[in-house]
Amino acid sequence: MFIFDSILFIMYTNVFAHRGYKLVAPENTLPSFQAALNYPVNGLEMDLQMTADGELVIIHDEKIDRTSNGSGFVKDKTLSELKKLDFGSWFSKKFKNVRILTFEEYLDWLYSIDYDRMLLIELKTDHFDYPGIEKKVLQIIKKFSAAKWQIVLQSFNPKTIHNLRNLDPEIPLARLSFVIGPRCLFGYFFGRIQQINLSSRFLLNRLIFYSFKKARLTPWVVNRQSYLKKAFKFHLKAIITDQLDSATFLREQIQGINK
Repeated sequence: MFIFDSILFIMYTNVFAHRGYKLVAPENTLPSFQAALNYPVNGLEMDLQMTADGELVIIHDEKIDRTSNGSGFVKDKTLSELKKLDFGSWFSKKFKNVRILTFEEYLDWLYSIDYDRMLLIELKTDHFDYPGIEKKVLQIIKKFSAAKWQIVLQSFNPKTIHNLRNLDPEIPLARLSFVIGPRCLFGYFFGRIQQINLSSRFLLNRLIFYSFKKARLTPWVVNRQSYLKKAFKFHLKAIITDQLDSATFLREQIQGINK
């Protein structure tokens, strides 16, 4: 059974924390994920890139310039080189010397706190093709087979989705896209993917969300108050948002439940 089929999830809208709580702490870092869990979110969303020595690290951008005191591409740095950099000071002096997380460190932490919600994990292969990233992700996930969380893997890259499905016929997959295309629909209707996650910025997509509420469509990134209110009034299955305070408050006000 796919996770979004449970009756609990149908009753109210799941809220996913986009890169943790990136409005109060540096995105995709431990403080950001910790901050997100202070709210009744249903899942954490994060991004994976691969280092020069084949390690999986949690960072959104292909380059480290925006979110660290270093420069260059993740793919050209070893894990040791990245671990020496400050990934917090760009956001605030309060987070000076926050280090980049590996995927395994992230799951270790979640396991240590008995995390039992959802994980939405994006493989960032839409700009660079990281050979073998799919196998590495699945191998690390399998190390935590006793964990209580539920995982959905997602990517913009159809090749990545194809590789993941061939490696694991059972793991839930989502295709990220700006618009619904034939490949998305084919994958969805033939069970290659279980979900399509679409940008909320386009009017056509918003009309699709509200018209096909029973479909497994998740909008990103839903931040405007008006969009949040409408998502909860229409009881969409899930949203991905930066606005955790507003989103969880509005969900309680409109749907009468917050877990």
